[in-house]
Amino acid sequence: MEFFNKLIIPSSGANLELLKYLLSLALIIFSIYSGVLLTSLILSFIYKITASRKNNNIYFMFSNDYIGIITPNKTMALGLGVAPLFSIILIYIQILNKVNNDIILFFTISFCIFFAALVLIYLYKYTLKPVQGQSNENRTNSINTITGIAGIIFLLFSLRLFYGLVNLASDSNNWSFAGGFYDIVFTTQAVIKFIQFITISCSISATAFIVKYFYWDKFEDNVTQDYADYAKKINSWLALGFAFIQPFILAINIYSTPDNLMNTNSFMFGMLSLVSLLIFMHLSYAGVRYNKYQAISFSFYLILLAFIFIILKDQSALSLSSRQQILTLADKYNQLEIALLEKEGKKAPQINGEEIYKTKCTACHKFDQKFVGPPHKEVLLKYLNNKEGMVKFILNPVKVNPEYSEMPNQGLKPKEAEAVVEYMYKEYGNKLK
Repeated sequence: MEFFNKLIIPSSGANLELLKYLLSLALIIFSIYSGVLLTSLILSFIYKITASRKNNNIYFMFSNDYIGIITPNKTMALGLGVAPLFSIILIYIQILNKVNNDIILFFTISFCIFFAALVLIYLYKYTLKPVQGQSNENRTNSINTITGIAGIIFLLFSLRLFYGLVNLASDSNNWSFAGGFYDIVFTTQAVIKFIQFITISCSISATAFIVKYFYWDKFEDNVTQDYADYAKKINSWLALGFAFIQPFILAINIYSTPDNLMNTNSFMFGMLSLVSLLIFMHLSYAGVRYNKYQAISFSFYLILLAFIFIILKDQSALSLSSRQQILTLADKYNQLEIALLEKEGKKAPQINGEEIYKTKCTACHKFDQKFVGPPHKEVLLKYLNNKEGMVKFILNPVKVNPEYSEMPNQGLKPKEAEAVVEYMYKEYGNKLK
């Protein structure tokens, strides 16, 4: 759509790389907020219905406390929900520049539904009343039930679509997507990742309940001991139960991820997430087993770390698959920059292949000796009749020889990589045999 193209700002390779880091940060903020919002809303509504059936105000109190975890005021919704989601969409517009505007359109639909869900959730919160019996309160209760159900449906639909799109955008092979809602949300990877998102969000919400009300707000002084004991116990078991299945979901997630989207960072973040989860489960069980709930307050930060590592693991897939796209966009930016300089009567700066080679390459390579990387003599012979292939490899390196570690991306621009290759053949060409 032409509207999305107008939002695109030509960016250098460095700026595009920075956008990827900002995307990860925005996803972390939004994922934690939206996950706790959804699961706390569902738990609140379940207790609200239970309270209505049993006419028990203790359950109403529990319901009110759940929805209050993440909705103390509207500013939080804007700062942790609307702003990060809007930023995420703008970043995807930049990264998926002219690739597929259908994906961006679906992101926009998800944003609109999410905003509507927030309105419904706050209506649900403000109409949640513990006392029943009078006609006007029966009416309020009906509004509360309707807004609660609608809020859950809208939020669930919005997040299901959003995370399906994030999964779709993480693999450049899917960027030619021309399907509909079903094709976004019902792929194997999308389903697995959303189950992971929901279950770990439940653990975070349950742990956050204990931490917020009994250690941050000192809520225990204002409630009965029975309520405090029940709240701590039920939330500890919820946190532990949903955390227990995380290693299995994480293993399935890694196993089902295509090989081209896995690298050292993916495994590292996956292992860090697993370690955080195991320590979290140990502390949570200790809290339940020995009634030492203070340990759970420490474990809250561990479950947040585990979630953050899962998000970073998934985002490493986007870093891998978007390399060529970023190089293409950076090259277009460089061409625009050169054209602008020529228009002003200035010369574009010359690229020094020798300087780049000595700065970037000699730290890991020698000409005829094995070092951190293979000898450049072997590399030059391999690409003797395929210099373009060597340029492409430098711009987007992959692991080839198991004897050496994977070459890190040097962040070179296409013209810089070409200059390095030309220098190498000029310098060592007569030594190749």
